Amino acid sequence: MLVLLILSIGLLTACAPANPSASTQSVTFVLTATSAEPRPSLPASVRSSLSEQAAQAKNAGDATVHVISSGAGAILAKDLAPMRGNQIEHAPAERDRKIVAALDDLARQIADVTADRPGLDLLTLLDRASELPSNNIHVVSSGISTEDPVDMRALGWNFKPAAVVDAVDAQGLLPNLSGRHVTFHNLGAAAGSQLRLSPASRDAVTGLWLAMCARAGATCTAVTDASGMDAPIAKLPVPVVPLSTSVTDGGCPVWASLSDEVLQFAPRSAVLPDDADNTLRPVVEAARRCNVRSIDIAGHVADLGQGNEIGDISGQRARAVADRLVALGLPKDALGSVTGRGNREPVVINFTDGQFDESKARFNRRCELTYHRAGSR
Repeated sequence: MLVLLILSIGLLTACAPANPSASTQSVTFVLTATSAEPRPSLPASVRSSLSEQAAQAKNAGDATVHVISSGAGAILAKDLAPMRGNQIEHAPAERDRKIVAALDDLARQIADVTADRPGLDLLTLLDRASELPSNNIHVVSSGISTEDPVDMRALGWNFKPAAVVDAVDAQGLLPNLSGRHVTFHNLGAAAGSQLRLSPASRDAVTGLWLAMCARAGATCTAVTDASGMDAPIAKLPVPVVPLSTSVTDGGCPVWASLSDEVLQFAPRSAVLPDDADNTLRPVVEAARRCNVRSIDIAGHVADLGQGNEIGDISGQRARAVADRLVALGLPKDALGSVTGRGNREPVVINFTDGQFDESKARFNRRCELTYHRAGSR
C-alpha cells in the first residue's frame, strides 16, 4: 500500500461537517512515497499557498497540517501558524521567518516519508482523503497502481478509462469527492524499480485517474512538477508493471516502441538490419488503414557514460526508419518530426553500482513512433 500524507490546512474541529463547503480555505494533500516513483516533495505551488494561509492565521491551529502516514493510520498534526508564546506573531520579519522555518521542516518530513506496506494502492488512499472536509485536494502519485481493482498489470496498456471506472463504480469502491477540486501531480512518473513509461502510457495513466476523479464528483486537473523527480528512498517492493511496446485505440496504433531487439542496429551504426521491412511494412499498412495524418519518429540510445552521445546515432537511426517507411509507401507528407533524443530519456538507468549494465541498456535503445490520426490534435 502507498504511504499517504494528508495536509489539511484550516481549522478542523470535532464537529467539522462532512460537506467540504464548510471548509472553504482548507487544503488536503495526498502524497505517495513508494519505491516505484519519485521521492515525495512539497510542490512549490502548494508551499506558496500554505505560506499565505499561515500568514493569515489569527489563532493557533488555524494553519494546522494534518499528516496521515498510511491508509488507516493515526493523523498527526503540525501547526504552521507563526506563534510567539500563545499569541500570533505580528512582527512581519519574524512572522515570515517562522513560517519559512515551519515549511522547511514540513518539507523535510515529507521527503523522509516512505511506504509502510508493499504495493501501490491509490484508490484506497483517495477514499481516506475523502473523509476530510477539504475543498482542495492535491495528490502526488505516479498513479501506476498495482492493487485491485485498479491493477495496471492486469489492465494492460490498451484499456478504456471509462470501462475501468464503470467496473470500480459497480463494485461500490469509488470515493465520494463531490464538490472537491483535485489536482494530481506527476501522474505516470516512474522511478526506482518501475521502468519509465512511454508518453502514451503516461497519458493513459493520467486519463484513467482524471476519469476516476470526475466520476467521483470532483473537478480535476493534472500537472507535472519538474522539481519533484528525485530518486525514491522507500525500500519496500512494489510489483513492476511491464512496459508496453504499443498502445492502440480501436485497433489503430497510437504509439509504438521499436526496440533494439526488433530493429537491431549494429553498434554505432544507423544502417537498418536486413529484416527491418518485416517490422516497418505493418507500420505503413496501419497508417493507411487508420487514416493516420502523421507519424513522429524519435530515436533513443543507451548511456555509455561518455556524455550525452557520441555523434548523432539516435537521430541517424530515426532518419533511417523514416526514409524506409517512405520507401515502403508512406506518403512523405505523413512524416512528422524526426528527431534523435540521445540518451536523455532513458527507460531505466543502465548502470548498476556504477558499471554499464547491458541487461538494462537494451531497454533504452529504441525508436518510438507516435501516430496522429486525422481529426486528432
